Amino acid sequence: MTRFDTITCLTDLGTSDESVGVLHSILRDLTPGSLVIDLCHDIHPGDVRAGSLMLARSVPYLASGLVLASVGSVLDRPAIAVEVGDGQAVLVGPDNGLLGAAVAVVGGADRAVQLTNAEFHVMSPGVQHPARDVIGPVSGHLAAGQSIEKLGDSIDPNLLLPSLVPVSRLEEDGSISAEVIGRGRRGAAQLNIDRDTISDKGDVFILEFGEEKRVVRLQRPVDVNPGQLALVDDEYGLLSVATGRDEGLVPAGLDVGAEVTIREAT
Repeated sequence: MTRFDTITCLTDLGTSDESVGVLHSILRDLTPGSLVIDLCHDIHPGDVRAGSLMLARSVPYLASGLVLASVGSVLDRPAIAVEVGDGQAVLVGPDNGLLGAAVAVVGGADRAVQLTNAEFHVMSPGVQHPARDVIGPVSGHLAAGQSIEKLGDSIDPNLLLPSLVPVSRLEEDGSISAEVIGRGRRGAAQLNIDRDTISDKGDVFILEFGEEKRVVRLQRPVDVNPGQLALVDDEYGLLSVATGRDEGLVPAGLDVGAEVTIREAT
């Protein structure tokens, strides 16, 4: 019987009401010996893609154990538990694309089950609350040593809803179509490409977004002059568009979801 002494939580519950406190209390009641780590509860309500990206960026650094993830107010498909790393960790959350990227980052799923066994849910008088009534209590039971097989029906991990994380693509003219997938606290715009993607294209590029065309250099953050726009490595192994040393601020038009074309300057 495997017990987990760490539960890492990522949700869109926010912290302005009792929801996170109730979740903590449910976990405390079911698995009092487990430490609960709050990764983030401020995902914009229902923003599955943002939650998926945050989870995928974070999962390589998380302590072994359970990952409780809940984004969205309705379970359109049964929630799932996905075992990874030969049982070192289990990710529990809705089957809406939230977990897919994180599962891929850690090497794929060993097995998965749908959380259809109501014996491990909380029965509430109102509308079902996914985190409070299903995902939270199931995570607590798992952490306390409950077998994953008893949570519900086993399913093929390949049938899980795929991640919503966008993928860059190489165009016929040699340019790369990318997308802004995040904005750092200092304003840098994170792209869905890494240095290897453009390693054979030199270090000076034309960056196109909206109506803008900018010439930028691929640089280390410490080498960028103040106020200069550049492509830089970020702490997650991806490339970001940023200005200056520790400034980060970028032009308007590079909001999350913006399309960016990168061409080698000739």
